[in-house]
Amino acid sequence: MHGLTNHGIELMTHRAFDSMELGVTQAASSGDTSAAVARAVIRPARGQDIPGISHILASSFYDPMGWAGLVYPLVKLGIQVDLQNRLQSPRVSYICLTALVPSPSTELQREPTIAGTVELSQRHPWPWQTLEAPYGYVANLAVGHGFRRQGIGRDLLAVCETLAQGWQMEHLYLQVMEDNRQARQLYSRAGFSLFEAEVNWAPWPGHQPRRLLMRKPLG
Repeated sequence: MHGLTNHGIELMTHRAFDSMELGVTQAASSGDTSAAVARAVIRPARGQDIPGISHILASSFYDPMGWAGLVYPLVKLGIQVDLQNRLQSPRVSYICLTALVPSPSTELQREPTIAGTVELSQRHPWPWQTLEAPYGYVANLAVGHGFRRQGIGRDLLAVCETLAQGWQMEHLYLQVMEDNRQARQLYSRAGFSLFEAEVNWAPWPGHQPRRLLMRKPLG
C-alpha cells in the first residue's frame, strides 16, 4: 500500500520501507533568532542500533544519578535484552523506529547518531477494556537529551501514524504519566487527547502519578 504522508513522503508498510528523510528544524538557542536545519532519517531499527537505543531509553526513563545509579547498568542491560527479543519476534505488526542525525564528526565514514526512537505495534484489547480491536499502540518514544526540542519526537509520531494507517488501524493509543507535562504537550499537539485515566484508590503524598491513556483517531 502506498500513498503520501503529511510530509509528502511515500507511505510504506513496516516490511517494505527502508528510510524516510524528514527535515528537522533545530530550536534556536536562547537569544539567537536564527535556527539551523539538520536532516533526520527515520528508519526501522537494526541489530547494531540496540546499544544506542537502549542508552536513550534508559537515560530517558531512569535516573542514573544517586543511589539509582547503582542499578542503572542492570536496568540498561535489561532494556537491551528486551529490545533484542522484540526485534527478533516473528510478530508482523510491530516495528521499532530510529531517528538518525549526521554525526558531528568531520570523518566521512562516521556513522550517524541515534537521536530518538519509538515502537509501534498492533494490539488486541483485554475483555474488560473498552478499546476497539485491533488498535495501534505507541510505546517507548524517547529522544536523546542533546536532540530535544528539534521536532524529532513529533516526526517519529508522524511516521507511526502513517504506518498505523497502512495497517488499517482506526486509532492510535499511548500512555503517559500524569506529571510528564512536556510529553503530554507533545502528544496534544500531535492530535492525541485523553481517553482514560488510571484510578488511584488510595492517593497519598509521594504516591506514583497516574497513568493516562491518550488516543488519536486516524483517517
